[in-house]
Amino acid sequence: MAFYLHRSFSDDPDIFVLHNLRLEDPAQPEHHGSPGVCQIDHLLVHRFGFFIIECKSVTGEVRVRPDNSGGDEWTRMHGRKETGMPSPIQQAQRQASFLRIFLQSHRQNLLGRQSLGLRTIAKVVHGSDQRGFKSAPIQLVIAVSDKGKIKRLGGWEPSHNPFQIYVTKADLVSDKISKEVERHRKGAKSTNKKAHGEYGMWSMDETEIEHVARFLAEQHLDFSGAPKPRPKQTAPKRNRRPSREKAIGTGHPVKAACKHCGSIDLTARSGPYGYFWRCSSCEKNTAMPVVCSTCRANGKRNKKVRIRKEKGSYLRDCEACGTSEPIWTER
Repeated sequence: MAFYLHRSFSDDPDIFVLHNLRLEDPAQPEHHGSPGVCQIDHLLVHRFGFFIIECKSVTGEVRVRPDNSGGDEWTRMHGRKETGMPSPIQQAQRQASFLRIFLQSHRQNLLGRQSLGLRTIAKVVHGSDQRGFKSAPIQLVIAVSDKGKIKRLGGWEPSHNPFQIYVTKADLVSDKISKEVERHRKGAKSTNKKAHGEYGMWSMDETEIEHVARFLAEQHLDFSGAPKPRPKQTAPKRNRRPSREKAIGTGHPVKAACKHCGSIDLTARSGPYGYFWRCSSCEKNTAMPVVCSTCRANGKRNKKVRIRKEKGSYLRDCEACGTSEPIWTER
């Protein structure tokens, strides 16, 4: 999926891609009181909103049918046996709700105020002229493996109100997203807003798109709960264009531990064969991993994945998919 998204959107200055995004928010606690956590397979940040892509690795057949109350029921086939599975649409909707609340709580740092002509109206209606994410489109795409099969039963169709939800094969996701983004662009330019529904009604400017995408990448937590090292952040500039490579890799967490004794008391070093960790316990070396967590390209085989040092952080850059991800920060 990361490969398809990179090929389709790496040249679009209005779209940023984040992979395996994990967010934590104490303001949305879990049932046992710990901070709420949201895991998103792939998130696209674009001028007119967001796309959440929930991936399902299915090599057989999945079936979707209406539940006669406006919902959807999912099952999976194992040979001739049909078993139930959670609805990925409902899962993605919970992610969208979490993301919206999380972004809304940080709206003052991410978005500017309403345009001068709308400030008075906004203050009357909402009590503030600060723009926010309450009406930002967060669209859902359920991607099934290319080898899988989707069977829609009982006339089931995904919702299209106010925005289209897609359940599709992975190789078709980029095309669906491109069509939806174009609908937003046409809606934003049209003088007849009613003809386009809510498409194009909400938008960000160029610098806000990048600012929001980088903010989310910096909030990413690995699965141990430790924050990822933060990439260098520069203040948004009004005329600054995003770079061509925009995929912000959060990837799978790097579990830094000595391969000989398991100690985590490590120090980063460099040598003729690249960067490595020196263990303070057994004084042996462990090479820093050069396998991209997004596309799985192996730097030892094709030289497309390299580790570089930027001040106190070590970054893993992949030429194959354009991802750059922090893997270590000096203590």
